Amino acid sequence: MSTTSNGRKWLMFFILLFCGITVSLSQLKISPLMGEVAAMLNVNETQAALLMSLFTVAGIILSIPGAALMAKTGNKNMLLILMGTLVIGNVLGAVTNHFAVVMFSRIIEGISYALIITVGVDLINSWFTGATVGTATGIFNTFAAAANFIGMNGAVAIYNATNNLKVLWWIVAALAAVCFVLVLLVVRVDRAEAAAGAMEKTTLVEAVKNPPLLLTCLSMLCLAFVLFGFITCNPMLFASYGVSSADAAFYSSLNGLIGIPVCIISGVVVGKTGKPFHFAIVGAVLCAIICFAMPHLGGGNVACILYALATGIVPGGMIMTSMFIFTPQLAKRPALIGLSMGLLNTLYYIGVFACTPVITAMVGENPTPANWVAPSLLMVGCCVVVLLCSIAAMTMSKKQRAAV
Repeated sequence: MSTTSNGRKWLMFFILLFCGITVSLSQLKISPLMGEVAAMLNVNETQAALLMSLFTVAGIILSIPGAALMAKTGNKNMLLILMGTLVIGNVLGAVTNHFAVVMFSRIIEGISYALIITVGVDLINSWFTGATVGTATGIFNTFAAAANFIGMNGAVAIYNATNNLKVLWWIVAALAAVCFVLVLLVVRVDRAEAAAGAMEKTTLVEAVKNPPLLLTCLSMLCLAFVLFGFITCNPMLFASYGVSSADAAFYSSLNGLIGIPVCIISGVVVGKTGKPFHFAIVGAVLCAIICFAMPHLGGGNVACILYALATGIVPGGMIMTSMFIFTPQLAKRPALIGLSMGLLNTLYYIGVFACTPVITAMVGENPTPANWVAPSLLMVGCCVVVLLCSIAAMTMSKKQRAAV
């Protein structure tokens, strides 16, 4: 058992959180300035959008191999690798205006995005026990929402102040370098536990032979489809009700803002009650209702604001936080937590990658509220899968623990 003091553990945790926020800032730095980035690289906005999708593709490809590598190198060393690749990717992107080179730099940056959740959850479960795991996981789950709020507002302000897009790359590179140094100097791992973990043989086959985990991965695929369907398509949904583009974008940003406190509260509640599956099940039912309401909002700014808040509270706040808490519990032994999270993240990134093109194709151009009926029903179906998989995974997990 680690002898690290409680205060030291929380200090290391907030360094981990800082790393997560920096990774997400690197991912999002292009989004609010897509037109300017396209002009700088002499490409159209569709081509520039590839610079965002490369992050997701990296997640699909690298999640499982990265988790296997972490099992051999250790979670602290893996976090150092992630921060190092983030520095390299951003520096490379900062010194070139060639589109192909910038695409390559984004792939390097994407390594950190592919593995930050896996490394983070593994570290949290090595530092904390009991209810504190839920609290720490809930706080950690805010890193993307916090980065979304900071990045969407900060990137434009920095560009307006400097008139230089490359400053964004240099700032993220500097933040990643600070993260690297902090992890190197402050983050500790129990040497005895690390040595024992490195000697334990872990294989993907053993991790996959876990029916509750596979059901949870399928559940995560569907949840990611729904969650990022809201994140990317809410502006289009609100605009179909006659809301101005500016208001639709602002209302949609409330999704991430409300997600910060909700993730923390969800983590605390799940940690204290010890019922992450029940929390996910209730969230799945509420999420299905939210999805069904898409074509029935009735118009008006207040309805759109309330809807944006609901889409932030339930799928990302309640359900995803619960999944990040109970997935490590499903691993057959602690050494398999990394691979279990790697499997979960692979399905997560597939859902993220698929949602926007599928939903926008179903809605079509210049949509009205009626155009959202089919996407709404598809997303309700995804919520039903989350519900059934969570119930089945909970039941199987109880039987497995009872048999031990």
